[in-house]
Amino acid sequence: MERRWLRIVSILAALVLIGSVLYLYSRGAGSDSSVYAESRQELSLSKPTFLPEAASTYLEQEAGITYYLNTTGPLNLNTAKNAMVNVENITSEYVIGSIGPQVYSSSDDYPHCFVHKDGWIVVYYLKPTAQNKAWLGKIIDWSDTNPVSDPITNNLLYDGLYYMANILGKGGELANAKYYHFQHPTATKLLFAIKETPAGQTKTFNAKIPSSCTIYERSWSCWRYPEQGGGSYTFMIDGNTIISSVGGRKYGGPEITAAILPTDDLFHVISISASTYTSYPAYVCLILLYSC
Repeated sequence: MERRWLRIVSILAALVLIGSVLYLYSRGAGSDSSVYAESRQELSLSKPTFLPEAASTYLEQEAGITYYLNTTGPLNLNTAKNAMVNVENITSEYVIGSIGPQVYSSSDDYPHCFVHKDGWIVVYYLKPTAQNKAWLGKIIDWSDTNPVSDPITNNLLYDGLYYMANILGKGGELANAKYYHFQHPTATKLLFAIKETPAGQTKTFNAKIPSSCTIYERSWSCWRYPEQGGGSYTFMIDGNTIISSVGGRKYGGPEITAAILPTDDLFHVISISASTYTSYPAYVCLILLYSC
């Protein structure tokens, strides 16, 4: 009788243990509160809470996606101004302008830069408007190396902040830099997922957005080394063509709508195809601004 009870107790204990493991697993698998994408990288967004009030008001009216650094200060505004092009405003407190050809080969990529004497360096692209969509895909910098190394970490906003921080003698503090979107203050994450395909092939990856998430922008950037005549590439989601183009950099539009990539807890297939006209690979980067 005693052995029988010991067996029953052992079986019950094992069932409880298995049930607990399955419960925890099902909770972890079923309550995923973040966007899934293969080979994803995520950057957290953080509001610059101690930004001087006048600066905060200005940036809330003007700025979109932003990369900023609160240094130990003070900062020399004349040095900052001399490192800018298209200086818009300079006061005893701050200077506003753009970072130009010292860093960027195209004027379309020049970001705005706000420098406050107390230690703030804020690099940003303008907020979206009807005339200027200000797509997040714009920040991806495919031009650093070929083949592409790390266009997410070394993006165009990073390049601008790196330049200005070093000009102002604060390059050693770049590890404290943070991202924020002034037009979407409740957004908490930027997700990037990159796929490369060789010439003559199609590569895919899966992405899933939980229904509990809010997506503020679905953006993208594509790249293929440009040649005369150009090798083409095609970027698709679930068979819907987003863009089919010759080589070079394209980003943002046409828009990825909620109908194409919904918050439905289902997997969706992102694909990039490259023609055989040239031997260079093609790349796509999916970018999502969201909170869950």
